[in-house]
Amino acid sequence: MFEFRQKIPDSTCKLTKRPLGDILVDGEFVASEGLERALEDQVQSNRLLGEIMVRMGLVDSIDLDAVLSIQKDLVSLKDALQLAAGVRQLLGELLIQVRRITPDELESALKEQRGTGEKLGEILIRLGIISNQELEGLLAFQQHQGNPQRAARLRLGQLLVDSGKITQEQLHFALKKQRLSPHKKLGEVLVEEGYVTHEEVSRGLRLQRRLLTAALIAILSLCSPGNPLFEHSDASSTDEQTQAIETAAAYATLKVVYQTPELVITYADILRGYVEVESASRIEIRSNAFFFLRFDGLHKPFKEVQIRGFGRDLLVDMQGSSLFLRDIRGFAAFELTYIFILSKDAHPGTYVWPIEISAYPTMVA
Repeated sequence: MFEFRQKIPDSTCKLTKRPLGDILVDGEFVASEGLERALEDQVQSNRLLGEIMVRMGLVDSIDLDAVLSIQKDLVSLKDALQLAAGVRQLLGELLIQVRRITPDELESALKEQRGTGEKLGEILIRLGIISNQELEGLLAFQQHQGNPQRAARLRLGQLLVDSGKITQEQLHFALKKQRLSPHKKLGEVLVEEGYVTHEEVSRGLRLQRRLLTAALIAILSLCSPGNPLFEHSDASSTDEQTQAIETAAAYATLKVVYQTPELVITYADILRGYVEVESASRIEIRSNAFFFLRFDGLHKPFKEVQIRGFGRDLLVDMQGSSLFLRDIRGFAAFELTYIFILSKDAHPGTYVWPIEISAYPTMVA
């Protein structure tokens, strides 16, 4: 007997997107009080959080688009580091930027450094301000900032292109002219050419700093001692996945025609205690025997899931569950709806789809 199966998730389902509200607060696009108001509105309206914030005047639509463009990058250390841009900053400056240390505390640490000769990072670790992993993340961020070949997406020029202030051709011309006058900043060249105003450059720089702040806070979160560094491998295509179990006499093949790749949990879902996803899976089964289906992979923040589409409801918990289909041989197709019951410690976010399905044949009749 041999088996082809998808990898079962780890003990918790991993986020595929950092929650939008966290990014907006981290980057100081919106105050925490404003986020709370928007979340209260979302509970009543069940509309998208970003849409609500724009409607309430809490966030500019251009800023929101910029945040959404980097949202998926902030759950992987490798991807988040690729966002580092701008002039390379000192370690102390980065810590002040993410509100981990005050200017007075930094001055005190620098004074101690002058007396002991230690590296600043070593002092900050000894004082409990940062951990070893967080220091590594900060230093990696610094290195990426100093590399002109990286972080094209969050450079000032690209942000101005993405926001519709200049064209790609105007940016290329300005960069070419800047290389002839390296003492000039790109913003100055763009203003001289009449492409943008001083105010638009200032706004672009402010947006860049906010996005970098949010990225840096996400990096520190990924590097925190309680959250081991992890990377998300590229998800395999879900357009057509095939799993099979075969014996010499009996076989059952399971073809996943369609599978929702991600599961979104909102604050409204947490208040309800569950999230329902209609028509999330379409599967086809071919067999020469009676067979049963096996459902596995459920982990926190999901306590159990109710699956509909087989003519009767199936309840699956973290131990998994099986469903024997004794009345079906040959070919069968099912469209499945899922109702996920959330655990008490569930958090809003976008998660990798938490359920895998396998087909097993019984003996041929």
